[in-house]
Amino acid sequence: MDNKSENKSGVGGFLGTAAIMGVIVILSKVLGLLRDVLVADAYGTGLEAVAYDTASRLPVLLFDFVIGGVVSAAFIPVFNELLVKKGKDDAMRFSVSYVNLILLITTTLSVIGVVFADVLVGFLAPEISAEAKSMATDLTRIMFPMIIFTGLAFSFVGILQSMGEFKIPALISLLSNAIMVIYLFTLNNIFGIVGLAVSMLLGWASQAIVQMPKLHSFGWKYSFRSDFRSPYIKKALKNAVPILLGTWTQPVCSLINTRFASGLNEGRAITALGYANRLYTIIAGVFTFICTNLLFPYFSRASASGNKEEGRRMMTTSIKILVFIIAPITAGIIILSTPITALIYERGEFTSSDTALTATALSRYAIGMIFLAANEVIVKAFFADGNTKIPMISSIVSMIVNIALVSVFADKLGVGGIALASGIAMILNFAINSIVMRKKDGHLFGFGDILDFMRSIIAAAVMGTAIFFLKGYFASPIAAVSVCVPTGMAVYFIISIILRSEETSFILKHFTKKNDHER
Repeated sequence: MDNKSENKSGVGGFLGTAAIMGVIVILSKVLGLLRDVLVADAYGTGLEAVAYDTASRLPVLLFDFVIGGVVSAAFIPVFNELLVKKGKDDAMRFSVSYVNLILLITTTLSVIGVVFADVLVGFLAPEISAEAKSMATDLTRIMFPMIIFTGLAFSFVGILQSMGEFKIPALISLLSNAIMVIYLFTLNNIFGIVGLAVSMLLGWASQAIVQMPKLHSFGWKYSFRSDFRSPYIKKALKNAVPILLGTWTQPVCSLINTRFASGLNEGRAITALGYANRLYTIIAGVFTFICTNLLFPYFSRASASGNKEEGRRMMTTSIKILVFIIAPITAGIIILSTPITALIYERGEFTSSDTALTATALSRYAIGMIFLAANEVIVKAFFADGNTKIPMISSIVSMIVNIALVSVFADKLGVGGIALASGIAMILNFAINSIVMRKKDGHLFGFGDILDFMRSIIAAAVMGTAIFFLKGYFASPIAAVSVCVPTGMAVYFIISIILRSEETSFILKHFTKKNDHER
């Protein structure tokens, strides 16, 4: 087979996998959104919702503080290095030792969380009522063991993705969301908020369990025997420290945001921020998840084999595609935040005042959406190169800025100010990483790439202006969203064609070729 055929086959396989992952991730995000809608319907932003939201954040925050992104980011480059240089058997032995190390750490964290649940709740949300604190403490003790399953699930994802299996890792969130949705539809009226906490724990357990059959098919076998003194374990741990510090931005900012929000709107701001943040990450996460999870093992293998230039080309192309997709979504969310929030959440215990709070936070979060997605790709490229210091430094700087801005914005701008601070911090994080990446090897964002970004942003701005004036004609949220979204998409696509966007040219050529072939 010639090189062109091989390249075509490789690209086709990559796009095919991306398409399958896209369907799975979209289904998972839809289920996640349905879960949030059902929780909002049942509990609104009341006492039980505040307690549940506080309790569910604690295990995730502690996990992110102690090991977080280290589980996969420190593991995948070393595992792929072993695959390339030593072979599958050595890579698998390393992975077993690594999994046991993660198990040891997460079990310790789980015990700490259960024993000191009341202290942790008081620290995270000091301003909520005594009744909410008591309930949150009980729920925290139920949910904290999920840290163990989180560590296992992330470890298994790293192994499977490195072996070229992306569909099963993409399925795990679908399964855990399905478990919670089934509970909310069937048993919530019987077991209430306590049962919801149990269903969340079971959902995380399922994420680890469902990956095991595929792991075994690749020859992975669990063993208690571990070589923690292995030079490769030491290498992963050496990489882990700067990676961990670099990934502290999200948990630290979440912690600070929650503490400030606990003193706003009688604690309801905590839940409003939670609903807004989950909706925001659901939308941005579909495309970011696909790109970063497909590309990270590829970046790692390209770096291990010395073929960095090809990896950089794919990184730049991926970011351009992400910007083209997410720019209009960002504009749409900012303009339509209120009707979108009302359409999705406003029913049952979720009132119009809850909609106003959540929509305000959502529109401010959206400011950083493009930069969040692009930054994830750049950070993965740094990690694949073994460069963990730059993402660490940029994250620490943006974290400090976020804390400073929240302390100023929270009192003056309320819940919207807290979300705005997060958006600005994400822009800064991206700016630092992209500038350093460009200076480092010169393969990032040439003049033509910047023109492509500007075309997407201009088209999104025109689209946003159009739907801003159009939405005023509709009082109903469903009417506003139903008319403005397709109209906005059409405007964006037409303006992109006029501006000769590379992405729209590709789409038009693809459909032209398809129609010619069908004829």
